[in-house]
Amino acid sequence: MKKFLTGAAICALSTSATTAFADVSIMYPQWIASLVEPAIEQYEADTGTTVTSTELPVDGYDRRVAVDLAAGTAADVAVLDSFMVAELASAGYLEALEGPLSDWDQFQYYMPGLLDVVSFDGSVYALPTDTDVRMLWYDKSNFEAAGIEMPWHPETWDDVLDAAQKVKDATGADYAFLLPAGTKQAEAATMQGFYMAMLGADTKEGERNRLRNWAEGKWIGASPAITATANLYHEVYVERELTEPSINYATDLSSAVREALNNDEIGILASGSWEWACLFDCNGLDVPSNREEIIGWTPWPGSGAEGAPATTNISGGWAIGVNAGAEDKEAATALLTAIFDEANFKKWTLDNGRMAVRTDISESPEYMENAFLAQATELAATTTGRDTYPGYQVVSALVQDMTGAILDGVDPEDALEEYHEALVDEFGEENVMTLE
Repeated sequence: MKKFLTGAAICALSTSATTAFADVSIMYPQWIASLVEPAIEQYEADTGTTVTSTELPVDGYDRRVAVDLAAGTAADVAVLDSFMVAELASAGYLEALEGPLSDWDQFQYYMPGLLDVVSFDGSVYALPTDTDVRMLWYDKSNFEAAGIEMPWHPETWDDVLDAAQKVKDATGADYAFLLPAGTKQAEAATMQGFYMAMLGADTKEGERNRLRNWAEGKWIGASPAITATANLYHEVYVERELTEPSINYATDLSSAVREALNNDEIGILASGSWEWACLFDCNGLDVPSNREEIIGWTPWPGSGAEGAPATTNISGGWAIGVNAGAEDKEAATALLTAIFDEANFKKWTLDNGRMAVRTDISESPEYMENAFLAQATELAATTTGRDTYPGYQVVSALVQDMTGAILDGVDPEDALEEYHEALVDEFGEENVMTLE
């Protein structure tokens, strides 16, 4: 029986002294080389085998992984964006990991909510490398001018809207509540905006706060949660005019948001944990030493409707999986555990300021020294993932279209009807449902 151990004993086998792994291959994007390459070196030293590694540019990487897996030419181990896991697993391209990892003593430390992100049909198909969570950021100088008590802890959507209104009235800020919308915002409109609101719009029982009903195996074309979220967008951009819609169409969205923040033009920003570094320039060079005096954050509250969650979250991130077509799956799994061995994984997480996905790392003294990461990571314990069933990318694009239409002044009822009809056109009436 194989055992995955730590340190110099990684990948040791108890079957016999002559057992050896076959050569194994891995493909990964350049940005994650500092996690993968030390593990490869250690793995080769421990096993006496050779790892063939393919380091690729980030641009176009997702497509390359999908094409290679479909063609049967992918590496034995592959780094992939977590949103791809469900679709690739459903096509039979990834190996389920619970069995292969059943004897690995570090599997127990992964946060359940983050394993859900890399699961399909009840099985885990990859291990997350890092993650993110989403929250509401706020400009403290604008909140002070508006007389809003800080730290800010809104309990409902109305609390958020009222705070934004106070900021707008007191300061004239152009973007009192910047809620990502439209096709230019792309997945940010879906995840940072629509999902985060929708997940807290209605009771979560019966999957009422999602884009897909997994129990029924259908996309949700209409529901109270989807309607409430569309109406929230209408209230922000049309009824109250809390934010100038134009920023969602900026040529360089990231730069436009950074500039608006530095000019105190933002009251509340719906975004994610990466903003602790990115709020100012997103490259870590110009992060002010007193940023905690400039910005604050709070969890997204639920709508306040009966039975709605108190707060919401949704996570993405990257992961590493085993190719179902790998010639030696045992060797591929051993390389996977070498990459995620605590010593290697913890060093990479700390050195790069990544959000931990395992409790053995997130609860370590070294990790807890970063106050922001320590607090933000608490949100990951109960997070969820996107409804990344095959076809999700189409659904996400339709959500972006819907929010963009509302942004442009289309009545929410009409935008919702167009959304429902587009789902039916794409997936067939039998695969789309309505929740009352």
